[in-house]
Amino acid sequence: MKSAIAVILGAWVAAGAAPAQAPVPLPPSPAWVTISTEQLRADFDTLWAVSDVHGRLEEIDELLVAAKLATREGEDLVVWNRAQPRQLVVALGDYIDGGRDSVGVVLRFDQLSEQAAAAGSRIVALLGNHEAAFLADLKTADRHLLSSAHRRRAELGLHKRPTAEELSNSEFGRFLRGLPVVAFIGSWLFAHSGYIDAKDDRSAVQGYFARLASTWSHEGPERYLAVLDPQSIVSDHNWWRRRSRRSRMKVRLAQLGLDGLVFGHDPDALGFQDVIAMDPDGWFIKVDAGMKDGGSPGMLLRCDLARLVRGTKLAMTTDGKPNCQVLTLDGKLHDLPR
Repeated sequence: MKSAIAVILGAWVAAGAAPAQAPVPLPPSPAWVTISTEQLRADFDTLWAVSDVHGRLEEIDELLVAAKLATREGEDLVVWNRAQPRQLVVALGDYIDGGRDSVGVVLRFDQLSEQAAAAGSRIVALLGNHEAAFLADLKTADRHLLSSAHRRRAELGLHKRPTAEELSNSEFGRFLRGLPVVAFIGSWLFAHSGYIDAKDDRSAVQGYFARLASTWSHEGPERYLAVLDPQSIVSDHNWWRRRSRRSRMKVRLAQLGLDGLVFGHDPDALGFQDVIAMDPDGWFIKVDAGMKDGGSPGMLLRCDLARLVRGTKLAMTTDGKPNCQVLTLDGKLHDLPR
């Protein structure tokens, strides 16, 4: 009897290789989201990304309002701006741990996702290592997370001080368990850490994602233990520090017809502390802006798709200049450091 991995790899072979200039198609899996360049062009005008909010509800609310993606209705209620259709927002994980309202951040993304879809936009929320750690072992829930759950117990439908198990069984846990690991958007890969732990040939890279899809077919904690491996695409710290590893990552991305990676996880990635930035070669964008420890009040990556889309590809630069910008809390746009 064929293994799940063999079946998935077989599906890839049967699908046939895509033209060299186009991203290699992967079969559908709950482990990832795929949005083709053609779908991007048809459905969206702007691509946004944010990462590592870490319980900072006030800050992410202010950022979304500054970007005009959301509006305030009353003192505490932030809702999607219905006047903003055709927006694609990618959140790269680590919604919890750090600030005082982790549960509020998760519920905000849950609510905004539904509201955005109704307005003709979309939020793609991905898994971070902190969510994976909670789902793999509920005992990792610290007092700050449980205190946040207590303050939000009415929204969660809980009538007493919630336990970690009750929190897991609430809307909070349902949202986390529905998070995919990666998003393939046009010719870019979005993931929390972003590191692909595979050899540099196409079959090895395809095998890596086939194993991820196979793992994601399981329910329960074992699904999340795999992505807590120190070298996983969710958890690997500092892979970007060595030029040789960055070079190999470019090769691995290219094996799937990809030419860009957007990742979070490390606020000092690529040598830039607490800011969104791009590597000099125009292959990687890091979006962890240091919200966890208060290094900054947060930032959003903003990309005008009219500048980005080039046939089946997304271009990070034009004539050496980044095509994306950084939006800060004051609503101003800045050039992307590199």
